[in-house]
Amino acid sequence: MKTIIIDDEKRSADNLRILISENCPQLEVVAICHDAKEGIEAVRQLKPALLFLDIQMPFADGFSIMEEVKEINPHVIFTTAFSEYAVKAFRVEASGYLLKPIDPSELRDAVERIKAKPIGRDEILNRIEAIENGLRNKSAKLAIQGVEGYFLVDYADVVRLEASSNYTHIFCKNGKKHTVARVLKDFEEQLSCAGFFRSHSSHLINLSHAVRYIRGDGGYLFMSDGEQIEVSRSKKKELLRLLLGEE
Repeated sequence: MKTIIIDDEKRSADNLRILISENCPQLEVVAICHDAKEGIEAVRQLKPALLFLDIQMPFADGFSIMEEVKEINPHVIFTTAFSEYAVKAFRVEASGYLLKPIDPSELRDAVERIKAKPIGRDEILNRIEAIENGLRNKSAKLAIQGVEGYFLVDYADVVRLEASSNYTHIFCKNGKKHTVARVLKDFEEQLSCAGFFRSHSSHLINLSHAVRYIRGDGGYLFMSDGEQIEVSRSKKKELLRLLLGEE
């Protein structure tokens, strides 16, 4: 089975190649790519049956790459150090999801499942529900990429996120602010099942840090960090339902 690995971390990609050679003789790794553009070109040229795809990479995440090569329709197994993307991986019908460091037995199982009968919709929904329940746990962490690695911040400590063009500012309850080169929509998809709400095109808020709502056309929310956040008219009804149980 022709296989391509796309991972911006060379060590991770090399480790996966070794694991594949030792545990999955039915796979032939025909390319290892370290950025999105190189990976997309390789997939289109080589047309692999299987793609091992990292999620957090500069300039384009794994989900964007999957969308770009959907006409090739390879099986996709996501590889990542962070569990919070599992829900989205199932929703886009990925064939597998492996957490780094990758366990050899889990790698073998993921590859074997590709050859087995596809799981039904009920099973997919059950898996999503189980993952979402886990993400609601307050010990879940948000991985924020820095120059030398990642900051790990408890979901409960994140007050709000604010869009700024192709960047997102993340405001935490200790007064710290992080800025990352990811659009707010990426975080909305990741955090929507953990008590966060997109109150406005520019704002994603942690509902547990909302302290006051002022009615108006859309209204305003006062957050625990003292900031006043606008609520769009289209989001008002849903917000009041979540906060007050109003229909």
